[in-house]
Amino acid sequence: MATLVEFRAQYPQYNDMPDVALADALHQKFYADMPKGDFYKSVALNPAAFIPDNQNMITLPKTERSAQDTLMGYVETPAIIAGNIGRAITTPVARMFGEAVRGYGTPEGRKAGEEAAQMVSKQFYQPRTETGPEVVGTIGNVLGSIPPTPLTSAGTALSTLTPTAANQLRNIVVPATRQAVAPVTNVLANAMQRQQAPAMQGMGAAQTSEQLMREERLQRLGIPATAGERTKSLTQQQFEADVARGVVTGIFEEEKIKLAERMRAFKTNQKQAITNNFERMTQEVGAEVADPTQMRQVGRIVDKALNDEYTKKYDNYKALYQKADQSGETLQPVSYQSLLDYINTKTPTTRQKLDPILDSVAESLAMNDPDKTGAITVRALEDIYQQIGKVKDSPNAGELKKIITNMGEGAGGELYQAARTARSQLAKEFEDVSRVDKLLGTKAGYTDRRVALDDVFKHVVLDGSLEEMRTVTKLLKKAGPQGQQAYAELQGQTIQHMKDLLTKGDQLSFKNLNTLVTQLESEDKLVYMFGKTGRNQIMDLRDAIKDVVVKEPGAVNYPNTAGAVLRGLEALQKLPVKIPGTQTAAEFARTRQVRGKVEEALKQPNKLTPAQPSQNALAP
Repeated sequence: MATLVEFRAQYPQYNDMPDVALADALHQKFYADMPKGDFYKSVALNPAAFIPDNQNMITLPKTERSAQDTLMGYVETPAIIAGNIGRAITTPVARMFGEAVRGYGTPEGRKAGEEAAQMVSKQFYQPRTETGPEVVGTIGNVLGSIPPTPLTSAGTALSTLTPTAANQLRNIVVPATRQAVAPVTNVLANAMQRQQAPAMQGMGAAQTSEQLMREERLQRLGIPATAGERTKSLTQQQFEADVARGVVTGIFEEEKIKLAERMRAFKTNQKQAITNNFERMTQEVGAEVADPTQMRQVGRIVDKALNDEYTKKYDNYKALYQKADQSGETLQPVSYQSLLDYINTKTPTTRQKLDPILDSVAESLAMNDPDKTGAITVRALEDIYQQIGKVKDSPNAGELKKIITNMGEGAGGELYQAARTARSQLAKEFEDVSRVDKLLGTKAGYTDRRVALDDVFKHVVLDGSLEEMRTVTKLLKKAGPQGQQAYAELQGQTIQHMKDLLTKGDQLSFKNLNTLVTQLESEDKLVYMFGKTGRNQIMDLRDAIKDVVVKEPGAVNYPNTAGAVLRGLEALQKLPVKIPGTQTAAEFARTRQVRGKVEEALKQPNKLTPAQPSQNALAP
């Protein structure tokens, strides 16, 4: 499938039709059965065409250059290089003196400085072809990639050029550049270094859909971001890192300190804005213990809610059983042979040493049936059930209780059966569920808790599967205001734990935060705990933090560089012949340039979306 540019080259009669309109027309006529988004990708439609200001954008095919333009471009290359060298040296000085006449820092002074710089710039050679500036740019790319030490020869630099024009250019450029001394060569390398700084603010075509998405997300969450963080430009991020570390060269020392402090202050405010989001979400879920260090307090709240709910249901069962006992229904005899048969399947060693509850039950059966009738009353059977329930670590307790439950099936009357139902539900929700039972129980032979209060949050939320977490949280949700508050504390502690992992240490650790969020997301715990809207809000915050914390490879601690701003003015200090005032002029011009670039880097974009009403998205 041809791209839009290829289609326009073949059918120039459509060159006055905007890109989006042309793409829609082709899609409707020839590819209506294809998803429009896929079609846009197939024809290489620029995403910037959908920005409101670019609706009428037209991308035309490049025209073929004439052989004369190409040849003359090679011929004028030395003149362009010489003009660039002169322009790089003189225009900053002219700008400085022009601004001095009308007043530094004033609008009139800046205007006068620009006019003076433009006037001086026009005195040098101006390119006559398209090919010439491209050739010079190619040389600049190569020289700019070499550390600023004297070049041994221009021919060495040109040997790294990959375009076909390199061989044709060698005979023209090498003799000219060999006449330049090493410091001037550095001026050329720095003055022509390629510019990769992205467009700053606004809605221009240079912005990508990914950048717009980042800016919208950061704005919605109230997190400020630098230009490098929004655009993901490596060059811009390198510059911002240099400013923060105070290693931008060629500017006044006091200004270097001020800019570094400003950048660090911006990052401090950014960190506070991020943590504000965690605090806001904690408040939204209704948690009151908003402190990642207060896990013991959260554990105490959850423990009390569960124990109170267990006690309430246990008391209800005992009340029903007492009514049945008082009515005489519990005096009905039932056969216990099935229970005795199960005990007899175990070896003497198992019964006496490995699981003594087996022999203990057998002895209780014999005591309650002195005449060996093979039957005992329902009341005696209930007592044995309670006896088994006190042994938490018995491997056979569960099976023994199940047999007793089956033995009482249909025995007694309605009152006893109601008590049995309540008892069965109590066991199903609390005693037969490992996660819940461990929270309520103590270690065998000790008064210590099986799960320490400090570990309750981890036991419920972090460890185990979603189904295991549900066994605890569903009890809290049904346990009235106290249980619901305990559940809110678990939600709040989850958010606070995320914040703690992120902010622990001097630097924000996105890796630790991302590991936790990814784990909870993969287990569907985020949706379960916070709902789809709350889950999306947490994922958005995670992505926004990634935008501002995770840098492009090489953005920090990169070697042999002093930033991404043009470094041509620095070479003025290395010229073999000193021009009076040039060092101060260079520092002045470069300081102003760096200061402006920092202003642009820290400027926040205009609002992209209307303000949204406050919504309690994470409330249970």
